Amino acid sequence: SIVRCHHKPCHVGIGSGSNQPMNNLRSITATIVFISFTYNYNGMIASALLSKYLLPFCRRQRALYSQLRKPDFITSTKSNTVKKIQSLLKRPKKRAESGETIVEGPRMVFDLLENPRTTNLVRQVVVSADKSDWTTELLSKYDDIHVCQGTSEVLEAISDTVTPQGIIARVEIPSLDQISNNENKTNLYLLLDGVSDPGNVGTLLRSAVAVGVSAVILLPGCCDVWSPKAIRSAMGCSFQLPITSVNSISNSLQLFGLEGQNVYAATMDESNGVPSIPYYDVGWSNSDSALIIGSEGTGLSQEVRNIAAAGKIRTVHVPMQQGIESLNAAVCGSVILFDYQRQCQTSRLQ
Repeated sequence: SIVRCHHKPCHVGIGSGSNQPMNNLRSITATIVFISFTYNYNGMIASALLSKYLLPFCRRQRALYSQLRKPDFITSTKSNTVKKIQSLLKRPKKRAESGETIVEGPRMVFDLLENPRTTNLVRQVVVSADKSDWTTELLSKYDDIHVCQGTSEVLEAISDTVTPQGIIARVEIPSLDQISNNENKTNLYLLLDGVSDPGNVGTLLRSAVAVGVSAVILLPGCCDVWSPKAIRSAMGCSFQLPITSVNSISNSLQLFGLEGQNVYAATMDESNGVPSIPYYDVGWSNSDSALIIGSEGTGLSQEVRNIAAAGKIRTVHVPMQQGIESLNAAVCGSVILFDYQRQCQTSRLQ
């Protein structure tokens, strides 16, 4: 490629190394920037240079780079990659230490990759050798991801499902400051109090993402939201909103600066003699607030019941017909969460 500046040509060569296309891309970008500054080009000429030389060059170099990239091929179930993925699948402590977890299945893996908010979290993808189309797509679209192919034995060894789905990704667990989910004017925080069933946790996470919950706070007794089963239940939504664990309800209120009168525990119990109020009578969109959902079997923990009984937080419920004692934790939480969304949408229209 040749970029002419006045009467002096600047040459950028093309080599045969596997990283040469990307080096060429950096070289020609630097050349045009250098030319623009050195010869004091105005914006129109710089734009013409970019359109005439850089963009076509980028397309050619990207195509060449994709052709030169080759996936690592894993044949042994004793390889370091297999051992690392197995430890992340089976050991919560390892997930916490490394800040990574495992996502399995084409829908969830490609959803993470195609979502601008989560694509940078994917570190490595292992694809079955008989899924060459997936491998080609990964190599052509995602330069920064370590792509591997594996035999059927390898995929079976690192799969958490009965029938391996042919693709597994090692994914970074996002920190609180990496993602923001709330586009509403007020914040709603979802506190899960001992919700131990991965299916219920996954459903609540999906509802939380759908309505724009600002963060999910896990109180003691909750299941590991980064376990493979919980991730499948949440359909990848775990990576789209901030999630943190705390030791007590008091710590969570301090963490987000919440006042007790704006914190609601889902229960029919009274709050310092005040009856539990229907969820639709709460002004969720008026100010920052929090909703506490208890476990499937025993409901709220004793700590939360005590501070509710003392009037430090309020109580709320979903009205039901007679003969029904309680709702599933995920159903109850989702009903209330979507009323928050309804109120926020109504306030935006006013």
